[in-house]
Amino acid sequence: MNLSSKKSKSSRDLYGVLASIGYNGQFAMENHGRYRPLYHVRKRKEANGLKPNREVDLTSEAAKKVIADQYTVTFLSEKGFGSVVDFKKDNKSDMFQIGRSTEALVDYIVVDTYPGPKDNINELLSHSTISRFACRIIADRPAPHKCRIYAAAFDASKRIFLGESAPQWSNGKRTSDGLTTNGVLLCHPKGEWGVDMHAGSWREVSVSGEMFGLRSARSARQRGKTTDCSNTLQDGTLVDLCGVVLLWRTPEGISKAPSLDELNLKKDMINALKAQCPVGLGTLRFPSSNNKQKNSSATPYLYTNCGHVHGYHVWGARPTITSVEDVRFPDKRHCPFCNEYGHYVELNMAMEPLYYVDNGPATHAFVPCGHMTTEATARYWSQVLLPHGKDKFHTACPFCAEPLRGPKGYVKLIFQTLGEPTSKKEIFL
Repeated sequence: MNLSSKKSKSSRDLYGVLASIGYNGQFAMENHGRYRPLYHVRKRKEANGLKPNREVDLTSEAAKKVIADQYTVTFLSEKGFGSVVDFKKDNKSDMFQIGRSTEALVDYIVVDTYPGPKDNINELLSHSTISRFACRIIADRPAPHKCRIYAAAFDASKRIFLGESAPQWSNGKRTSDGLTTNGVLLCHPKGEWGVDMHAGSWREVSVSGEMFGLRSARSARQRGKTTDCSNTLQDGTLVDLCGVVLLWRTPEGISKAPSLDELNLKKDMINALKAQCPVGLGTLRFPSSNNKQKNSSATPYLYTNCGHVHGYHVWGARPTITSVEDVRFPDKRHCPFCNEYGHYVELNMAMEPLYYVDNGPATHAFVPCGHMTTEATARYWSQVLLPHGKDKFHTACPFCAEPLRGPKGYVKLIFQTLGEPTSKKEIFL
């Protein structure tokens, strides 16, 4: 996301930005249709918000009329009884729909996120585990523009029809309610976005916006316990759609994020220090995006266990595949300086500003992918447990979705200055 001119652009019409975890900045959009890793949720020219109106018995004549004319949600009980909740227009809100469907009524098309390159989007769309109409966001048009998320979205027939195995119930307070088959999960950070925040706990949101604890299994038919958590999005809220995790950033939070110019400056500062490869003795330099050479002796490479940074060299190479991460990172070696054994990967600057916790120096890198970022950013994301599959959780690099490894999931970078032996002087940029 290009934030270099964020201060000069008005954000009065911006409710927030949704970013799919696992993308290191923009990627080429050719042949990807309407899919994109970021979606700007902006105030519409005309309100299209909806709010619940009434609930009627599914077998009644009134049900037939509202299903034909109105936006509706249909609920079915295990005993075969059902009801329909219709919705009416709300001129004070805007609605945005999210899912894997490519139909025009879906505003943000998402696909399952896998580690590494995201080249074949069409393939991911055809084999996605995400619901075609996964969830919807209702944003208040008047300030302060609160945005709330709800499970499920309306299809082309203006209907939400929950699957037979989806939990559904009558709550006795307002209207009936339910969850989607695999659920829509929310995780609010503890504290405001920044160096002092901590990872939060995952909860599940219902069709009407009520919040619950997690089910015993992702697709279990019994809902979790009620909680006092809110479905209102806050800066840093994570949304899981069973295949992709989205990050919500507010305009206020975005204004504090580093710009692309500032991220490039971090690389330039490292280049200016002329760090040296302890093996090849050549000067290390991050190449420009337009002049990137694979396996160049000047390109910084990282030994992930110890943090020592070298240029690319073939000394000590022993490609080994003994685990899942070795398939993507087969180059494992003993560091020629300290003899620590670990993955040997190219260092790459983390270039998506929205995932940065602060704008400090680039001193650390995620393990084993080698995305270089600030210490606070590496520390925070290494503590965030992201849903993985249906019932598992793991930590992952937000810039590529690679599962983190090692004691911390990240390592401090150790460079050698020009003309100084590493044993005498190490620099931490």
